Amino acid sequence: MKKKIMTMLMLLAVSCMIMPTNAKAAKKAYIKTATGSKATVFVGKTLKLNAKTVGKKKKITYKTSKKSVATVNKKGVIKGKKYGTAKITMKASGVKTKKITVYVRKAATGIKLSSAQTINFYKTGNTAQIKATALPGGKQMASKTLTYKSSNPQVAVVNSKGKVTAKKGGYSRIQISTTARSGKICTKDVDVFVYDGFDDVCSETSGSKTTFTFNPNWRSVTIYFTSQTGKQYSYKVDSIKTEFNMLANVKGFADERNGVAVSKDNARKANIINFKIIETGEDYDVLADAQRYQLTFYKALNNKVTFNVEK
Repeated sequence: MKKKIMTMLMLLAVSCMIMPTNAKAAKKAYIKTATGSKATVFVGKTLKLNAKTVGKKKKITYKTSKKSVATVNKKGVIKGKKYGTAKITMKASGVKTKKITVYVRKAATGIKLSSAQTINFYKTGNTAQIKATALPGGKQMASKTLTYKSSNPQVAVVNSKGKVTAKKGGYSRIQISTTARSGKICTKDVDVFVYDGFDDVCSETSGSKTTFTFNPNWRSVTIYFTSQTGKQYSYKVDSIKTEFNMLANVKGFADERNGVAVSKDNARKANIINFKIIETGEDYDVLADAQRYQLTFYKALNNKVTFNVEK
């Protein structure tokens, strides 16, 4: 019995001697980075490793395996030079060496469309496929993923693959975009016209800016301007296709109809025209887009501008 007790006491003593050694071993110094073991940096861009020693306060030195692909300075800032892969080695006295793999990729430069930039639907329920690719493309990009978003889902919806479905008459803009993982957000728009049931002017408001889209097949549209006194003035657009082209290319004074004058300051941005109520002096700066048959007003309208369509 005494032998058993002595044996147990000896084992307990040995375990107590071993435990501090293991605890000490667990506290071995190492290098920690914010990026982990892998990192992506874009050509011409930089990435800071934010490396530090844990367990010992020591100075870290950095070295790259391929200076032609990626360089690293004494502060641990990596700069992408060209497409490829490099290893960054970090060393500190008495601390375990750490290596990370750096992938240098090219950032997105744009989006290429291989399908039409304008989609015309003549019947609701019909579909069309947008074909787009991120540039420069290939494995040199970190991400080639594109996203799709409809400005007017009531008129046209689009899925994650770029398939567009016509829902009801009107206009919608599909915005195609690269993602943040591609290194740069690039966008491209596709215009969608659904003529089946396109019986009213479509409007989109963002802040104080409102864009109105017209059906180019309409016979005419009369624009009504309500003045501060409550009196109404009108400007009739007789042929949508012809007169939108005229409005988009106005130079100086164009004409006056029913108390509303249209003109353009030639020193201003192209296609910015001005509708002015002659009697009151109230005016509206408008972007005329002959390609999309749109008028964009740059001030809050507060129901002062309305339309009457003649199909």
